[in-house]
Amino acid sequence: MDTSEYLTMFLAESREHLEALNLAVIRIEENPADRDTLDEIFRAAHSLKGMSATMGFAQVAALTHRMEDVFEVLRGRPEGLERSAIDVLFECLDALSAAVESIDTQGREELDPAPLIARLAQLIDADAPAPSAEAPSAQHDPRLPPALAGLLAGERVLHLHAELSPAVMMPAVRAYMVLAAAGDFGQVAHSTPAVEDVETFEGAAVEAWIVSEHETGTVQAAVAAVPDVADARVTELAAVESEPVAGPAEGPAEPIRQEAPRRASATVRVEAERLDQLMHMMGELVVNRTAVEGLASTSGVPGLHEAVQDLTRSSQALQALVMQVRMIPVEAVFLRFPRLVRDLSSKLGKQVELVLTGRETELDRTVVDMLGDPLVHLVRNALDHALEGPQERLAAGKPATGRLEIAARHAGGNVVITVSDDGRGIDAARVANTAVKRGLLNADQVDAIDMAGAVELLFTPGFSTAQETSDISGRGVGMDAVRSAIRGLGGSVLMQSEPGQGTSVQIRLPLTLAIMPALLVGTADTPFAIPLERVERTLNLSHQVVRSAAGAKMLLLDDGVLPLIGLSEALGYPPGGEAGYAVIAAGGEQRLALAVERLIGQRELVTRPLPPHVGGDDVALSGGAVLSDGSIALIVDCDSLARTHGRPAASRSSTPLAA
Repeated sequence: MDTSEYLTMFLAESREHLEALNLAVIRIEENPADRDTLDEIFRAAHSLKGMSATMGFAQVAALTHRMEDVFEVLRGRPEGLERSAIDVLFECLDALSAAVESIDTQGREELDPAPLIARLAQLIDADAPAPSAEAPSAQHDPRLPPALAGLLAGERVLHLHAELSPAVMMPAVRAYMVLAAAGDFGQVAHSTPAVEDVETFEGAAVEAWIVSEHETGTVQAAVAAVPDVADARVTELAAVESEPVAGPAEGPAEPIRQEAPRRASATVRVEAERLDQLMHMMGELVVNRTAVEGLASTSGVPGLHEAVQDLTRSSQALQALVMQVRMIPVEAVFLRFPRLVRDLSSKLGKQVELVLTGRETELDRTVVDMLGDPLVHLVRNALDHALEGPQERLAAGKPATGRLEIAARHAGGNVVITVSDDGRGIDAARVANTAVKRGLLNADQVDAIDMAGAVELLFTPGFSTAQETSDISGRGVGMDAVRSAIRGLGGSVLMQSEPGQGTSVQIRLPLTLAIMPALLVGTADTPFAIPLERVERTLNLSHQVVRSAAGAKMLLLDDGVLPLIGLSEALGYPPGGEAGYAVIAAGGEQRLALAVERLIGQRELVTRPLPPHVGGDDVALSGGAVLSDGSIALIVDCDSLARTHGRPAASRSSTPLAA
């Protein structure tokens, strides 16, 4: 059968199964008696094998099949497998992941499973108990087709009935996978549909009679693991005799009703490109809606204002729904860390407990896709630099096992992700001395570097406190890469540390990159957009006290003094006139007072990246947006503005100046 049209679905499901297997093997290593996890391993492995065989990827199917043999051994060993055996399983999973990627990029497997299969064979215990072969002495079951009764006399026969989900997209492939799963546990003597007719199958159920010595529950679990199987029942038929006599069937095994597949039956896989197009069109609708609102506000047409209000409500509801469709749990990123922490902690000789919280927190798919690398940098740094070895921790009065926590939570229109550890913390003096050696500071500046200054140095491009580089960290690209990546997502990074107690890195990200509420300010020729979630308040400068200090203007407020930054000049644009307003905004750990010529108003903007010749690390702009009149608004990067024009860390103060 031609399976090329199902390749996209195969790749997506294979990646999901491999992620699930990586996480499940980690859990079973920690708790070998966890039967639920072991069942999950069997379901994922069997599904991956069946899908690969169906699609014609024989090498992936062969390696997965041999891994199932090791998992079968694991089922009979309550004490679990040795660490070296688990390492072999992870090597197999890595090879399978590489094969799936090569199928995606090159159209072929690029996998030689023979060496790994040989290593798996060495792990299999030859004395592992075989499945029970005892057959009941009951009489012939009437559910066995009469034509098979004579052929299967004396055989143990299992009857399979599998219901497919009503929303199944490819019933022929799923039916093929059901029969393939059943065939792994015996001989399929008869089936509906027949194997030769499965390519044209469009039904809702698959039925098969299997000659098998395996337990009904084992076969049932394997079939239930096939995607889009909503219900699977495997029962043992009465023994076949020469004179068939109808008799009662042995009580059926409890049917396995897979909750996950039933949830999947209510969903439809959609290509990411289509979601991007949907969001783009939604953005265009927002722009057009804003234009209509502007026209309606100056028009005297009766009833137009009310009609526009209805349009606004409907389009806002649609906008919220479209944004929700793009949301996926941050767990998609978190799943990679148990394996990463296991491997790196073993390599570094450290004991680490990983705690993941808030996995269900949802983010825009684009943000999640780009979040992985920054978080990997942070986890590597924590394991290599922050967390101590067992002996050092015991000497410091800490438990031998360090703690690394990755947590996610919603905070208004943002998601906050925190990576924290209970390690040695940041030594500000050591960071300052290293900066002197690397020519970033003068020796007389060392004493002025506090914790905030040390943190800022750690984000300097090329800076590292590592004595030597390794394949884990220490090449001076980690923290700078984190900040750059998060800034590219419209977010911010905040690091806090306490010597001897630990370090916490907080990443704050917008829920979506596509549509952003903002405050428009500036001139008629050059409007600027300040993200609304960064705006604290706006002030009329004619009602405020402004003083000069060392050639700089300072805004005196009841709760402190802030440098007054001319926004147009700071962004490299000529001012359109005298500044009449100030916008108090958050930038990193600072508050900024941005002087602007006028306040235009609040808008919902469809953001776009800037072309290379406009953006850059030295320009405090993060993107642009087309306004309803066709003009372009430039989006202000408040964090970058704080670093380049804010108050230096050593001189920050909230003490008011004398009037």
